[in-house]
This record gives sequence, C-alpha cells and structure tokens, in this order.
Amino acid sequence: MSIIKRNKWPLITILIIVVALMTVIAVGFTIGFLSENPDGLERVLIDYYGEEWLENLFSPWIPFLSWITNDYVAGIVGVVLSITVLMGTFYLITRFKKKKLE
Repeated sequence: MSIIKRNKWPLITILIIVVALMTVIAVGFTIGFLSENPDGLERVLIDYYGEEWLENLFSPWIPFLSWITNDYVAGIVGVVLSITVLMGTFYLITRFKKKKLE
C-alpha cells in the first residue's frame, strides 16, 4: 500500500497522458472517415428538403463551440464531451442506486 501512496502522482500523470494519447489517436483514426460530401440520412434530407434546410438548423452548441475551426480540434472536443457525459451519467446512476439501497 505504501508503494501506491508514494507513486500516486506519477501514476496519475501517466494515466492522464495515456488517456490524452488515446483520445488523439481515436480522433486521428475517425477523422479519416469524415467526408465533405453528405451521405446517408443527411443526403436523404437534402434530397427531400433541399440545401437551404442546412442553413436554418438550430444547435445549442453553436454559441459555446463556434470558436472551433479545425477538424481535429472538433474531433477531440467531441470525444472529450462524449466521454464526460457518459462518465457523468454512469456516476449519477451508481450514486443514486447506492443511496436507494441504503
């Protein structure tokens, strides 16, 4: 137990670096699949409604994330937001479940 206490901060630092590298690698692999040409559901919506529907879309994230212009930064922010939301949801579910059992 004393080994863990003594090496606590180096282990946390290594863990943060590994998570950051995994996030960058995940974005690097997925950014290659992105395309400027719409396909799938987006293509069907463009065919049905026309191009102008894209200009009138509302997103609650636009005021907060309008500063992102790079695809890689957008991917990293997306991955971090997704992981944060999932971890927060998991934490809340487990916390309320523990309180319910007590």
